[in-house]
Amino acid sequence: MRCVLKFALLFLCLLAAIASPAARAETDDDSSAKVLVSPEQGEALAAFALQSERRIRYPKPDCSHLVHLLYSRAGLIYPYQDSRVLYRGVSDFQRVKMPQPGDLAVWLGHVGIVLSPEEKTFLSSVRSGIITESWTAPHWVRRGRPRFYRYRIGPDADMNLLARIMNDDNLPQLASRRNASSESDSELPSSANADSNAANSQQERTDAPVQDTRNTDESDNKSPSIVAVIAQHQMPSRRQIEAAIIANSKARANQLIAGETLDVTHPFSVFSRLEVEKIKVKHERGSVILGISETMCQEDGRILPAKVMERELSIVRRSDNVWVVSDPRERTYLMEEQALGVFEHQTELFLRRAPNSSNTRVVVKALDRLYDQQIGAPQRAAIR
Repeated sequence: MRCVLKFALLFLCLLAAIASPAARAETDDDSSAKVLVSPEQGEALAAFALQSERRIRYPKPDCSHLVHLLYSRAGLIYPYQDSRVLYRGVSDFQRVKMPQPGDLAVWLGHVGIVLSPEEKTFLSSVRSGIITESWTAPHWVRRGRPRFYRYRIGPDADMNLLARIMNDDNLPQLASRRNASSESDSELPSSANADSNAANSQQERTDAPVQDTRNTDESDNKSPSIVAVIAQHQMPSRRQIEAAIIANSKARANQLIAGETLDVTHPFSVFSRLEVEKIKVKHERGSVILGISETMCQEDGRILPAKVMERELSIVRRSDNVWVVSDPRERTYLMEEQALGVFEHQTELFLRRAPNSSNTRVVVKALDRLYDQQIGAPQRAAIR
């Protein structure tokens, strides 16, 4: 019996010895498969970002959309994420301790593109414009040290675009840019010193969770009609538009849960499913026919029951190669799974501010309708 036990223990030890190198090899293979942007590619990306800042027409994008736009134009494709998601980490980027040009510098609520690790400078969009700052400036130091992320080159990346950028002799040289800092400061819309007095208000508005205009991070463009933004030259596909509308609706819901007030003078729809049925575009503008399954909607102050219908949206390509999808009636679209949280927070806001107003009654009715759709005993909201 003892011999059998000794033999079994010996067999297990041998098995562990064989499996351990194999596991390490598998881990090493996974690690080696992750190709990151090289220092040379990062330099080209940073120089491209510096050149592009003057080509972006107003309304300027917010910080996370600026980064996404510049990366996309350089061929480094990744699904749009706001800075809060980037700060936690996403699969398209690897966190690094020591940044190189072109990396992301991310705070919880703001993101920019590293220009000079030596001078600790980065390019980003703040309220006063698209500017170059140092993350050692007092208002950034108060936010803590940024996290740095480097792009992982995957199958979606357009390396031909990046190669053309690297071979572009018209791009500014980062070294000469650093040496001529006083000259560059005079060319920029603002500098770190000029912004430091308004730092707190700027940073609070640089990256709320969504919406490019109304539907991205808190952009300076206040148009409430925009429901999706796609940063690319070619016309977006149906799936791309669907994904952009869903991402935008999630982001808008996060804003409303965080404390923004829903404008109930415009219609809103809570949907469980949507599909782009048709796209008609001529001369870079046209329409999108959206098939949508609504669990609830609000029209002219009335809460209407579930229905399946078509809604027509507008689509146009801006001069900066960004496609914008908008609703002519400035409708807010909210996903069903987030709607309950949105209207619970909105009901609390409206009851506190104006408990007997008609707008409060609309919000309360919407929440009651959502409670009625929940499984189990319904909760009820009441106007006191």
